[in-house]
Amino acid sequence: MRACRASWLLLPLCKSISIPWSDSCEEIHSLHMLQHHSQRRNRFSSTSPNPDVLVWNEVGQYYDGTLRVKLDIFDPDSPNLTLPVYMRPATEQPAPKGILLMHCGGPGSTRDCVYYTDGPHLEGYDVFAITQRGMEGTTPSLNCDNSKLPETCPPEGCQVSDFTDCPCALLDGTPQLGEIWADLDPANESQVLNLFNKRQAWGPRCAASEKFQLRGRGGKMYNFLNYVGTQFLVYDLDEMRKAVGAENLSIYGYSYGTYVGGVYASVFSQSTGRVVLDGDMEASPRKDAQSTGDAVANDKFVAYLLNTCQAKASECSLKDPHVTYAKLVQRARAGKLTAPTESGMDFPLSVGLLMAYLQAESVSNSGRHFARALQTLAALAGNDVGEREKAVAFILDGFCYVKRVATWSRYDICIGPGHTNEYESAPGISFADPYLEKCAVWGLDLAGYYDVSNLMHQWTVEKISRGDAGLAAVVGDMAGYFLWPLKATPTAPMGSAIVRPLIVGNLFDSATSYSWAQATAEVPHGRPWTSPPCSQTCTRI
Repeated sequence: MRACRASWLLLPLCKSISIPWSDSCEEIHSLHMLQHHSQRRNRFSSTSPNPDVLVWNEVGQYYDGTLRVKLDIFDPDSPNLTLPVYMRPATEQPAPKGILLMHCGGPGSTRDCVYYTDGPHLEGYDVFAITQRGMEGTTPSLNCDNSKLPETCPPEGCQVSDFTDCPCALLDGTPQLGEIWADLDPANESQVLNLFNKRQAWGPRCAASEKFQLRGRGGKMYNFLNYVGTQFLVYDLDEMRKAVGAENLSIYGYSYGTYVGGVYASVFSQSTGRVVLDGDMEASPRKDAQSTGDAVANDKFVAYLLNTCQAKASECSLKDPHVTYAKLVQRARAGKLTAPTESGMDFPLSVGLLMAYLQAESVSNSGRHFARALQTLAALAGNDVGEREKAVAFILDGFCYVKRVATWSRYDICIGPGHTNEYESAPGISFADPYLEKCAVWGLDLAGYYDVSNLMHQWTVEKISRGDAGLAAVVGDMAGYFLWPLKATPTAPMGSAIVRPLIVGNLFDSATSYSWAQATAEVPHGRPWTSPPCSQTCTRI
């Protein structure tokens, strides 16, 4: 039995096979030998790939290389792209379990994700990670790279354009925008309408940016933004698989990485090996479905945080949590949660940034930041003015910064990475990131066409049914990728008759709703694509 168990390590994780557990080890070893001889017949390998497609520039414990792909795999005249790749080769070569992609989510995961590949469960794989199209380290890059600090502000005050002239930076007068949040009161109709109008006007300017206009063979022009969706990423991944001569590609995806894994397994089922989807994204590619999941997840997290505090009242720093939280939101809505700037101005913390802060603390895998969130809420609610102002400043410092300078404090305006669409250095703990990469991918991946009037109607409905955290998430989603300026080219709904991934759902992750994991467990016509429960199958792997 022990030898037979070892052979099961060679079989695809949670993938349907015809050999039952009770069959002899000889049958399983025969399958292994057939796979081994098939790999030997292929002249390419992970360590000696097709040099026309994949080149290793450095080799060692990690391989550093570049993958060459076509902008449009179906158009031979389209320009070439080069994508950075890191690989950690298996100790035994050829790798007994083949090649495996690690994708850490985003969108925005880079080749650095390979450094998170320690653990016995990944032994025997050639593990690689790729910087997907448009992300930092590729050309062209979606994000901007020319932010600056103004020496002084004009009499009317500084604006976004004083900090950057990037065509994809937000327009002057636009509240900062991030993943499932915006720096405004999400329940205020005039503020939300202003955000949507500004965002709609922003789109054509960004789409026309010179760096996104690529020239192919014969002078044909291509807009790079039409080719950054997940569908093109999975084409790139299959080019990687073929370049190393692998029959199958296994995938371990976190968060958005589960979407990558699901799309690959749906499109290239016959070439899919083991698949783990940890913290699932919405399986049906629709903008409204994703925003609904985000809203439910964020409201659920706040309820969980407050209920846990209530249940452990003697240990929780926030007293009477539900009542206190409601009062804090109202104080933020009234502009009464403030911190002094260098000029002496009382700078207000918006409801949107308060919700964004809680969302940022919720992504702690261990939950260790939940306590910090409750301590910050307690300081905001306390009677000590100095401690309250420190708590406000702590949150503002994490969102409003450029070049390691707290803009809210020095310039009396909150300008941050969500404005400049550039990775910025924070003066302390960072809670904000550029939003452009995510919007570019989701804007193409997810079906749904909206204009401002559509969104305002939908916002009115959402306002009735969501809490403040959920409504903030909806507004961030709507302003982010609902109004993406290019036409969506949605991926197909996920599903496969032959691939059975291991699906992991997270109950209180504000970025990946648990309901999405449940939805991913189904394919069209209600047929499950998940494996039997782990107690029956996965414990043998």
